[in-house]
Amino acid sequence: MRIEHFLAANAAAQPAKTALITRHKRLRYEELDDLSSRLAAALFVNGVRRDDRVLVFMDNCWEAAVSIFAVLKAGATFSPVNPSTKADKLSYIIGDCDAAAILTQAKLMP
Repeated sequence: MRIEHFLAANAAAQPAKTALITRHKRLRYEELDDLSSRLAAALFVNGVRRDDRVLVFMDNCWEAAVSIFAVLKAGATFSPVNPSTKADKLSYIIGDCDAAAILTQAKLMP
């Protein structure tokens, strides 16, 4: 079973059970499934298609987990990029991987 299907199955079977805990946030399965489904739909509206590559340039946070599930639900492949990556290396990665989209956090924007 693909991991995004595992999430959907758990959201249906035990929606109120805790799926993810971070220092600042706790998400239930139904919340994680809903947030990732909405982001997957937004990715599709913005041109991300099956087998596209999407960079996830984020800290280790709940938003990164939502983003990874969303990319998988959209049928794309996620490529995690460490947020401490230097600008020149990040520029190379962006140019080399032919990403259809980049998901990041406002605090990481230049």
